[in-house]
Amino acid sequence: MQNLPTIDIDLANVNWLYVTVLAIFVFFSAIIGTLLSFKHVFYGAVLSALLFATAFVFWNYYPHGLPLPTLMTAQQQVPANSDPTVRAHAKSPVYVVIAIQKITDPEAYKPLPEKGKAAAEAAGGHYIIRTGNITGLDGVAPERLALIEFDSIEKAQTWYKSAAQKDADTIRAKSTDSLAFIVEGLGK
Repeated sequence: MQNLPTIDIDLANVNWLYVTVLAIFVFFSAIIGTLLSFKHVFYGAVLSALLFATAFVFWNYYPHGLPLPTLMTAQQQVPANSDPTVRAHAKSPVYVVIAIQKITDPEAYKPLPEKGKAAAEAAGGHYIIRTGNITGLDGVAPERLALIEFDSIEKAQTWYKSAAQKDADTIRAKSTDSLAFIVEGLGK
C-alpha cells in the first residue's frame, strides 16, 4: 500500500458546478432505477446506469440553452487575462492578396503601384509584400504580387470600396490580368 503513486489533482481548476450537475444526475438516476426495479438490486443498478448514461449524453451533446455547464463548456479554457486591450492584440490579421498574372499594358500600369499604396495607407493598410521577384514552384507564378495587411476584414472591405482604391482598380483592370482577394491570417 505504501508504493501507490500519488495523483495530484488541482482542485482550483475543477469545474464544481459541472461536477454538481453530474452528481444530481447520478442521484436521480439511482432513485428512479431503484423505484422501477421493484427492489431487485441488480436490475436497479443496470437501470440506474442506463438512466444516468442517457441523461449524461442528452445534457452534454444536445443544446439545451440553460445557463449551466455542459461537457463542452467545462473543457473550454478561460483566458488568464480578460483585459479587452490584450485580447484585441490576439485577433487575426486580415490580408488582401493581389496577384498580377500578367501586365498587359505597361504604360497604363505605371501609376498603379503608387495609387494603390496611397489608397491602402489612407485606409489603414500597410504593404507586407509588393514585388515582382517571384520564384515559381508549382504552376504559373504571377508576374507581380502584393500583400496588404489590415486590422480587420471591415477595414479591408472599406479600403476596397473607397474611391481611391476604385481608381486604382480601374487602372489594374485595364492594364493587367490579375485577381484580388481577402484572406484571414493567424493570430499574432
